[in-house]
Amino acid sequence: MLAPAAASVPAPLSAAGCLLFAVSRLMKSQVNDADRLRKYLARFGFDWGSVAC
Repeated sequence: MLAPAAASVPAPLSAAGCLLFAVSRLMKSQVNDADRLRKYLARFGFDWGSVAC
């Protein structure tokens, strides 16, 4: 189960999500790149701590 999105998401996670979802976010009414990235990573069994340098 994923933790609820916190108000203060680490900047690197937000920045990575922004880069990854730059095109698809144009079609979204609300943008939450960090949450989208967190869910995408979880789908493949990863979390931000395991992929961030």
